[in-house]
Amino acid sequence: MKFVKNVARGIGLKAVYTPLRDLLLKWRGFQLLDQKQTVAFMEPYLLAMIPENRALLPQIADCADHQKIIFTAKESITDRHYVWEYRDPELKARVSRYGSVVIKGKVLCTDRTHSSFYRNIWKKDERPVFAAPMLIAPFSHFQEGVGYGGYFDFVFFVVVKICRIKDALPGEDFTDTVISYSPFNGDYENEYLQLLDLNPDNLIDCSVNKVISPRVITGNGRNWHPNIADILSLKRHIETKFRPVKTASDRIYISRSGRRRIINEDELIALLKQFNFSIIEDKKRSVTEQISIYHNASFILGPHGASFANIIWCEPGTHLFELFSCNYAPDFFLYLTNVMGMKYSAYYEGTPDSKVNYLDGISENIYVSIPKLEVCLKNIF
Repeated sequence: MKFVKNVARGIGLKAVYTPLRDLLLKWRGFQLLDQKQTVAFMEPYLLAMIPENRALLPQIADCADHQKIIFTAKESITDRHYVWEYRDPELKARVSRYGSVVIKGKVLCTDRTHSSFYRNIWKKDERPVFAAPMLIAPFSHFQEGVGYGGYFDFVFFVVVKICRIKDALPGEDFTDTVISYSPFNGDYENEYLQLLDLNPDNLIDCSVNKVISPRVITGNGRNWHPNIADILSLKRHIETKFRPVKTASDRIYISRSGRRRIINEDELIALLKQFNFSIIEDKKRSVTEQISIYHNASFILGPHGASFANIIWCEPGTHLFELFSCNYAPDFFLYLTNVMGMKYSAYYEGTPDSKVNYLDGISENIYVSIPKLEVCLKNIF
Protein backbone atom coordinates (compact mmCIF):
# COMPACT_ATOMS: atom_id res chain seq x y z
CA MET A 1 0.00 0.00 0.00
CA LYS A 2 2.83 2.42 0.85
CA PHE A 3 4.50 1.63 -2.48
CA VAL A 4 1.30 2.38 -4.41
CA LYS A 5 0.86 5.61 -2.47
CA ASN A 6 4.39 6.79 -3.28
CA VAL A 7 4.03 5.90 -6.94
CA ALA A 8 0.72 7.76 -7.17
CA ARG A 9 2.20 10.83 -5.55
CA GLY A 10 5.35 10.62 -7.61
CA ILE A 11 3.53 10.74 -10.93
CA GLY A 12 1.11 13.37 -9.68
CA LEU A 13 -2.01 11.30 -9.95
CA LYS A 14 -4.30 12.77 -7.34
CA ALA A 15 -7.08 10.81 -9.00
CA VAL A 16 -5.23 7.64 -7.95
CA TYR A 17 -4.02 8.73 -4.53
CA THR A 18 -7.34 10.02 -3.19
CA PRO A 19 -9.42 6.87 -3.90
CA LEU A 20 -6.65 4.72 -2.40
CA ARG A 21 -6.60 6.87 0.69
CA ASP A 22 -10.37 6.75 1.07
CA LEU A 23 -10.41 3.00 0.45
CA LEU A 24 -7.81 2.48 3.19
CA LEU A 25 -9.84 4.57 5.64
CA LYS A 26 -13.03 2.66 4.79
CA TRP A 27 -11.18 -0.65 5.21
CA ARG A 28 -10.07 0.51 8.65
CA GLY A 29 -13.67 1.28 9.58
CA PHE A 30 -13.67 5.08 9.30
CA GLN A 31 -16.41 7.25 7.86
CA LEU A 32 -15.46 10.91 7.56
CA LEU A 33 -18.48 13.13 8.16
CA ASP A 34 -18.77 16.60 6.67
CA GLN A 35 -19.98 19.49 8.79
CA LYS A 36 -23.69 18.97 8.11
CA GLN A 37 -23.40 15.24 8.70
CA THR A 38 -21.56 15.92 11.96
CA VAL A 39 -24.36 18.17 13.23
CA ALA A 40 -26.97 15.57 12.28
CA PHE A 41 -25.04 12.64 13.80
CA MET A 42 -24.42 14.52 17.06
CA GLU A 43 -28.00 15.76 17.45
CA PRO A 44 -28.80 13.19 20.20
CA TYR A 45 -25.85 14.50 22.19
CA LEU A 46 -26.61 18.21 21.83
CA LEU A 47 -26.05 20.34 24.95
CA ALA A 48 -26.21 23.87 23.56
CA MET A 49 -26.64 25.79 20.31
CA ILE A 50 -25.55 29.37 19.66
CA PRO A 51 -27.17 31.08 16.65
CA GLU A 52 -25.02 32.64 13.95
CA ASN A 53 -24.55 36.42 14.09
CA ARG A 54 -24.36 38.96 11.28
CA ALA A 55 -22.18 42.03 11.01
CA LEU A 56 -22.01 44.63 8.23
CA LEU A 57 -18.35 45.39 7.54
CA PRO A 58 -17.69 48.79 5.94
CA GLN A 59 -15.57 49.50 2.88
CA ILE A 60 -12.04 50.40 3.94
CA ALA A 61 -9.83 52.51 1.70
CA ASP A 62 -6.09 52.77 2.10
CA CYS A 63 -5.39 55.56 4.57
CA ALA A 64 -2.76 57.04 2.23
CA ASP A 65 -4.72 56.61 -1.00
CA HIS A 66 -8.50 56.72 -0.87
CA GLN A 67 -8.71 55.40 -4.44
CA LYS A 68 -7.15 52.13 -3.27
CA ILE A 69 -9.78 49.89 -1.67
CA ILE A 70 -8.33 47.36 0.78
CA PHE A 71 -11.66 45.86 1.89
CA THR A 72 -14.97 46.11 0.07
CA ALA A 73 -18.14 46.37 2.13
CA LYS A 74 -19.71 43.02 2.96
CA GLU A 75 -21.90 41.15 5.40
CA SER A 76 -20.10 38.74 7.71
CA ILE A 77 -22.13 35.74 8.87
CA THR A 78 -20.60 33.56 11.55
CA ASP A 79 -21.23 29.87 12.03
CA ARG A 80 -23.95 28.37 14.18
CA HIS A 81 -22.08 26.91 17.11
CA TYR A 82 -22.77 23.77 19.14
CA VAL A 83 -21.69 21.94 22.26
CA TRP A 84 -22.07 18.15 22.27
CA GLU A 85 -21.63 15.64 25.09
CA TYR A 86 -21.22 12.02 24.03
CA ARG A 87 -21.75 9.38 26.75
CA ASP A 88 -21.49 5.62 26.33
CA PRO A 89 -19.52 3.41 28.74
CA GLU A 90 -19.59 0.53 26.26
CA LEU A 91 -18.63 2.32 23.05
CA LYS A 92 -15.93 4.78 24.03
CA ALA A 93 -15.04 7.70 21.78
CA ARG A 94 -11.42 8.36 20.89
CA VAL A 95 -9.24 11.14 19.59
CA SER A 96 -7.22 10.85 16.38
CA ARG A 97 -3.56 11.83 16.08
CA TYR A 98 -4.41 15.50 15.57
CA GLY A 99 -7.59 15.93 17.57
CA SER A 100 -10.54 14.65 15.53
CA VAL A 101 -13.19 12.96 17.66
CA VAL A 102 -14.04 9.46 16.43
CA ILE A 103 -17.35 7.92 17.60
CA LYS A 104 -18.45 4.50 16.39
CA GLY A 105 -16.12 4.84 13.42
CA LYS A 106 -17.56 8.25 12.50
CA VAL A 107 -14.90 10.98 12.27
CA LEU A 108 -16.47 14.31 13.28
CA CYS A 109 -15.73 17.48 11.35
CA THR A 110 -15.82 20.07 14.11
CA ASP A 111 -13.35 22.53 12.59
CA ARG A 112 -12.65 23.59 9.01
CA THR A 113 -11.66 20.36 7.26
CA HIS A 114 -10.35 16.82 7.71
CA SER A 115 -6.92 17.83 6.38
CA SER A 116 -5.10 16.98 9.61
CA PHE A 117 -6.88 13.64 9.97
CA TYR A 118 -5.36 12.55 6.67
CA ARG A 119 -1.81 13.10 7.96
CA ASN A 120 0.12 9.86 8.53
CA ILE A 121 -2.91 7.66 7.78
CA TRP A 122 -0.64 5.18 5.99
CA LYS A 123 1.23 4.49 9.21
CA LYS A 124 -0.09 2.04 11.77
CA ASP A 125 -1.49 3.79 14.81
CA GLU A 126 0.77 2.62 17.61
CA ARG A 127 0.05 5.36 20.14
CA PRO A 128 -0.33 4.03 23.70
CA VAL A 129 -3.88 4.19 25.03
CA PHE A 130 -4.71 6.85 27.63
CA ALA A 131 -8.11 6.23 29.24
CA ALA A 132 -9.88 9.30 30.62
CA PRO A 133 -13.18 9.22 32.56
CA MET A 134 -14.12 12.56 31.02
CA LEU A 135 -12.58 14.39 28.08
CA ILE A 136 -12.74 17.80 26.42
CA ALA A 137 -11.66 17.60 22.75
CA PRO A 138 -11.66 21.19 21.47
CA PHE A 139 -9.55 21.21 18.30
CA SER A 140 -8.82 18.91 15.36
CA HIS A 141 -5.95 20.41 13.40
CA PHE A 142 -2.22 19.91 13.29
CA GLN A 143 -0.20 22.98 14.33
CA GLU A 144 2.01 23.52 11.31
CA GLY A 145 2.64 27.23 12.02
CA VAL A 146 1.08 28.64 8.85
CA GLY A 147 -2.62 27.83 8.51
CA TYR A 148 -2.87 26.96 12.21
CA GLY A 149 -0.57 27.22 15.17
CA GLY A 150 -0.56 30.74 16.62
CA TYR A 151 -2.03 32.85 19.37
CA PHE A 152 -5.08 33.93 17.37
CA ASP A 153 -5.95 30.34 16.51
CA PHE A 154 -5.57 29.18 20.08
CA VAL A 155 -7.78 31.96 21.46
CA PHE A 156 -10.56 31.76 18.89
CA PHE A 157 -10.57 28.03 18.05
CA VAL A 158 -9.67 26.49 21.40
CA VAL A 159 -10.25 28.89 24.31
CA VAL A 160 -13.66 30.06 23.11
CA LYS A 161 -14.83 26.45 22.76
CA ILE A 162 -13.75 25.65 26.31
CA CYS A 163 -15.67 28.72 27.52
CA ARG A 164 -18.71 27.62 25.52
CA ILE A 165 -18.46 24.14 27.05
CA LYS A 166 -18.27 25.61 30.56
CA ASP A 167 -21.35 27.70 29.83
CA ALA A 168 -23.22 24.59 28.70
CA LEU A 169 -22.30 22.72 31.91
CA PRO A 170 -22.40 25.45 34.59
CA GLY A 171 -22.40 23.05 37.55
CA GLU A 172 -19.53 20.89 36.32
CA ASP A 173 -16.15 20.81 38.08
CA PHE A 174 -13.51 20.72 35.34
CA THR A 175 -10.49 20.75 37.66
CA ASP A 176 -9.48 17.16 36.89
CA THR A 177 -10.88 16.96 33.38
CA VAL A 178 -8.57 15.73 30.64
CA ILE A 179 -8.15 17.98 27.59
CA SER A 180 -6.72 16.51 24.40
CA TYR A 181 -5.57 18.03 21.11
CA SER A 182 -2.26 18.69 19.36
CA PRO A 183 -0.72 21.38 21.61
CA PHE A 184 0.28 24.84 20.45
CA ASN A 185 3.24 24.80 22.87
CA GLY A 186 3.10 28.51 23.64
CA ASP A 187 3.45 29.90 27.17
CA TYR A 188 0.01 31.45 26.72
CA GLU A 189 -1.51 27.95 26.47
CA ASN A 190 -0.93 26.96 30.10
CA GLU A 191 -1.88 30.40 31.37
CA TYR A 192 -5.21 30.41 29.57
CA LEU A 193 -6.04 26.94 30.85
CA GLN A 194 -5.28 28.04 34.41
CA LEU A 195 -7.43 31.16 33.98
CA LEU A 196 -10.26 28.83 32.96
CA ASP A 197 -9.78 26.61 36.05
CA LEU A 198 -8.32 23.76 34.02
CA ASN A 199 -5.13 21.96 35.01
CA PRO A 200 -2.44 22.26 32.28
CA ASP A 201 -1.02 18.94 33.50
CA ASN A 202 -4.22 17.33 32.21
CA LEU A 203 -3.51 18.42 28.63
CA ILE A 204 -2.74 15.18 26.79
CA ASP A 205 -1.01 15.42 23.42
CA CYS A 206 -3.13 13.29 21.11
CA SER A 207 -0.32 13.02 18.58
CA VAL A 208 1.52 10.68 20.96
CA ASN A 209 -1.38 9.24 23.01
CA LYS A 210 -4.56 7.50 21.87
CA VAL A 211 -7.01 9.11 24.26
CA ILE A 212 -10.28 7.24 24.79
CA SER A 213 -13.23 8.10 27.00
CA PRO A 214 -16.85 7.12 27.64
CA ARG A 215 -17.69 10.82 28.04
CA VAL A 216 -16.45 13.32 25.45
CA ILE A 217 -17.42 16.99 25.24
CA THR A 218 -16.67 18.91 22.09
CA GLY A 219 -17.87 21.81 19.97
CA ASN A 220 -17.49 23.22 16.48
CA GLY A 221 -15.91 26.35 15.06
CA ARG A 222 -14.31 27.10 11.69
CA ASN A 223 -14.85 30.81 10.99
CA TRP A 224 -12.04 33.37 11.17
CA HIS A 225 -14.76 35.77 12.33
CA PRO A 226 -15.62 34.58 15.87
CA ASN A 227 -19.21 34.50 17.06
CA ILE A 228 -19.95 37.50 19.30
CA ALA A 229 -21.43 35.20 21.95
CA ASP A 230 -18.12 33.30 22.09
CA ILE A 231 -16.13 36.53 22.47
CA LEU A 232 -18.32 37.73 25.31
CA SER A 233 -18.18 34.32 27.00
CA LEU A 234 -14.37 34.33 26.81
CA LYS A 235 -14.17 37.79 28.36
CA ARG A 236 -16.62 36.87 31.09
CA HIS A 237 -14.70 33.72 32.08
CA ILE A 238 -11.29 35.40 32.07
CA GLU A 239 -12.56 38.37 34.07
CA THR A 240 -13.56 36.08 36.92
CA LYS A 241 -9.80 35.62 37.46
CA PHE A 242 -8.34 38.80 36.02
CA ARG A 243 -10.14 42.07 35.37
CA PRO A 244 -7.94 44.71 33.70
CA VAL A 245 -7.83 48.16 35.28
CA LYS A 246 -7.85 51.34 33.20
CA THR A 247 -4.80 53.36 34.21
CA ALA A 248 -3.83 55.09 30.95
CA SER A 249 -4.94 56.02 27.44
CA ASP A 250 -1.87 55.19 25.38
CA ARG A 251 -0.98 55.35 21.73
CA ILE A 252 0.98 52.15 21.15
CA TYR A 253 2.97 50.59 18.33
CA ILE A 254 3.12 46.79 18.30
CA SER A 255 6.45 45.65 16.86
CA ARG A 256 7.07 42.28 15.16
CA SER A 257 10.39 40.48 14.90
CA GLY A 258 9.31 37.43 12.87
CA ARG A 259 7.48 37.29 9.58
CA ARG A 260 5.59 40.43 8.44
CA ARG A 261 8.04 42.70 10.25
CA ILE A 262 8.48 46.31 9.13
CA ILE A 263 11.59 46.54 6.95
CA ASN A 264 12.25 50.21 7.77
CA GLU A 265 11.07 50.03 11.38
CA ASP A 266 13.71 52.43 12.76
CA GLU A 267 12.35 55.19 10.52
CA LEU A 268 8.79 54.29 11.44
CA ILE A 269 9.51 54.39 15.17
CA ALA A 270 11.19 57.80 14.83
CA LEU A 271 8.00 59.10 13.20
CA LEU A 272 5.69 57.52 15.78
CA LYS A 273 7.61 59.05 18.67
CA GLN A 274 6.73 62.46 17.24
CA PHE A 275 3.10 61.48 17.79
CA ASN A 276 3.74 60.26 21.38
CA PHE A 277 3.52 56.54 20.66
CA SER A 278 4.87 54.01 23.12
CA ILE A 279 6.80 51.17 21.47
CA ILE A 280 5.75 47.68 22.52
CA GLU A 281 8.66 45.38 21.71
CA ASP A 282 8.02 41.91 20.35
CA LYS A 283 8.85 39.69 23.31
CA LYS A 284 7.15 37.09 25.47
CA ARG A 285 4.52 38.50 27.79
CA SER A 286 1.98 36.87 30.05
CA VAL A 287 -1.63 36.79 28.94
CA THR A 288 -2.62 39.20 31.70
CA GLU A 289 0.13 41.64 30.69
CA GLN A 290 -1.08 41.56 27.08
CA ILE A 291 -4.66 42.14 28.20
CA SER A 292 -3.60 45.17 30.27
CA ILE A 293 -1.59 46.70 27.41
CA TYR A 294 -4.55 46.57 25.04
CA HIS A 295 -7.07 47.64 27.68
CA ASN A 296 -5.03 50.79 28.30
CA ALA A 297 -4.58 51.68 24.63
CA SER A 298 -6.47 54.46 22.88
CA PHE A 299 -4.72 53.95 19.53
CA ILE A 300 -2.96 50.79 18.29
CA LEU A 301 -0.74 50.69 15.22
CA GLY A 302 1.34 47.83 13.86
CA PRO A 303 1.78 45.14 11.21
CA HIS A 304 -0.99 42.58 10.95
CA GLY A 305 -0.34 39.84 13.51
CA ALA A 306 -1.84 37.50 16.08
CA SER A 307 -1.29 39.93 18.95
CA PHE A 308 -4.23 41.93 17.66
CA ALA A 309 -6.49 39.14 18.94
CA ASN A 310 -6.18 41.09 22.20
CA ILE A 311 -8.24 44.00 20.85
CA ILE A 312 -11.26 42.30 22.39
CA TRP A 313 -9.95 43.84 25.64
CA CYS A 314 -9.96 47.38 24.22
CA GLU A 315 -12.57 49.91 25.22
CA PRO A 316 -15.12 51.01 22.59
CA GLY A 317 -13.77 53.84 20.47
CA THR A 318 -10.17 52.59 20.53
CA HIS A 319 -8.55 52.93 17.08
CA LEU A 320 -6.72 50.06 15.35
CA PHE A 321 -4.44 50.94 12.42
CA GLU A 322 -3.17 47.86 10.56
CA LEU A 323 -0.09 47.84 8.32
CA PHE A 324 -0.19 45.15 5.62
CA SER A 325 1.97 43.81 2.84
CA CYS A 326 0.27 44.32 -0.48
CA ASN A 327 -0.04 40.54 -0.96
CA TYR A 328 -1.65 39.59 2.36
CA ALA A 329 -4.47 41.60 3.89
CA PRO A 330 -7.07 39.49 5.75
CA ASP A 331 -10.03 41.17 7.43
CA PHE A 332 -9.98 39.31 10.78
CA PHE A 333 -9.35 42.42 12.82
CA LEU A 334 -11.58 44.70 10.79
CA TYR A 335 -14.32 42.29 11.85
CA LEU A 336 -13.27 42.37 15.51
CA THR A 337 -13.09 46.17 15.61
CA ASN A 338 -16.56 46.31 14.09
CA VAL A 339 -18.21 44.01 16.65
CA MET A 340 -16.25 45.58 19.56
CA GLY A 341 -17.29 49.15 18.67
CA MET A 342 -13.79 50.32 17.70
CA LYS A 343 -12.38 52.49 14.90
CA TYR A 344 -10.27 51.08 12.07
CA SER A 345 -7.71 52.18 9.48
CA ALA A 346 -5.38 50.27 7.15
CA TYR A 347 -2.44 50.85 4.81
CA TYR A 348 -0.17 48.97 2.45
CA GLU A 349 2.47 50.10 0.00
CA GLY A 350 2.57 48.85 -3.57
CA THR A 351 0.25 46.83 -5.77
CA PRO A 352 -0.83 43.22 -5.13
CA ASP A 353 0.90 40.67 -7.33
CA SER A 354 -1.35 37.80 -8.38
CA LYS A 355 1.75 35.64 -8.99
CA VAL A 356 2.68 35.66 -5.30
CA ASN A 357 1.31 32.50 -3.68
CA TYR A 358 -0.43 32.41 -0.32
CA LEU A 359 2.50 31.02 1.68
CA ASP A 360 4.85 33.71 0.37
CA GLY A 361 2.28 36.44 0.88
CA ILE A 362 1.53 35.50 4.48
CA SER A 363 5.24 35.71 5.32
CA GLU A 364 6.08 38.83 3.34
CA ASN A 365 7.77 41.65 5.23
CA ILE A 366 6.33 45.16 5.00
CA TYR A 367 7.72 48.47 3.76
CA VAL A 368 6.08 51.67 5.00
CA SER A 369 6.33 55.03 3.24
CA ILE A 370 7.12 57.38 6.11
CA PRO A 371 5.89 60.56 4.36
CA LYS A 372 2.58 58.88 3.46
CA LEU A 373 2.05 57.52 6.95
CA GLU A 374 2.89 60.91 8.45
CA VAL A 375 0.08 62.46 6.43
CA CYS A 376 -2.29 59.71 7.58
CA LEU A 377 -1.48 60.30 11.24
CA LYS A 378 -1.78 64.08 10.93
CA ASN A 379 -5.23 63.63 9.39
CA ILE A 380 -6.32 61.25 12.16
CA PHE A 381 -4.94 63.27 15.08
